Amino acid sequence: MALYTKLFRIVIANSYYKSANIGNDFDIEPTPSTGSWMVQRKVRMLRHSDGIELIWFSENYDNPLALFKKKVEGVTISFIMSLKNSQALNRLELETGYPTGQVYYLHNRHDNNSNHLLHSKAFMGAADLVKISAVDHYPTHPGWDVFAMIDINLDLWLAKLSNPANNQLAAYSTYKIRIQNRSTFWRYYLIDTAKRLQGTLSILSKGDPSYFGEVKASTEFPNTYCAESTMPMALCDQYDHYFSLSEIDKSGEKNTKILLEMLPYPTHDSLKKDKSNKKKLYSDIVVYV
Repeated sequence: MALYTKLFRIVIANSYYKSANIGNDFDIEPTPSTGSWMVQRKVRMLRHSDGIELIWFSENYDNPLALFKKKVEGVTISFIMSLKNSQALNRLELETGYPTGQVYYLHNRHDNNSNHLLHSKAFMGAADLVKISAVDHYPTHPGWDVFAMIDINLDLWLAKLSNPANNQLAAYSTYKIRIQNRSTFWRYYLIDTAKRLQGTLSILSKGDPSYFGEVKASTEFPNTYCAESTMPMALCDQYDHYFSLSEIDKSGEKNTKILLEMLPYPTHDSLKKDKSNKKKLYSDIVVYV
């Protein structure tokens, strides 16, 4: 039976996924030099739905940590994080760095990092972009789709895991990459095909009208009503609330008639920029009534 020691995991926590269907939209691969180093030292990489795990075939050593420390002293191993689906950038607060000559650079050298984050702030983002020329081991040969580079300094990893009481691996590290889901202004376009929409209309969530502004007749499209959210709302794969199109009775807001019980949610491929403010993003939802 082969004996092995767990070294560490790199876990991608993607806030877009709220359901039990864990996903991350990214692949992680060792660089060619790191791959060769792993083969020579019997280090293997296991894939998980949320990232990777490294294990070392340590056989039956009495003190695997002390032995492994000699093998990795002064070593930094590197990984390439690639994007599996380009559409994912519409639903995540990330941009492609390559067109601007930049790449996301993630590493375990951040100070005061008790959460083992590989990025400088709470979520991976613009603060982690560096010039490609500043990353010495950035792969320049064809065939690599590089979205981010990951460096793990093994001296730092070992320093945090050493347990003087028994000199064993007390608990292997889990390095985290947290990715924020994108928030956009939602716009409903309600196309009145049967001329059902009359009176004062409102979009409610369990009777709460604060999520959306007034439902107005469109000045651009015939037989169409529009409503925009009052705030940016996060995109995700499963929502904990829904919105209804209602007609408010003239006698007061408490007397409403629900015209459509559950309006559809936006798809992640429908982002649009505001004409005057390029940083303001919309998710348009078209509904035929």
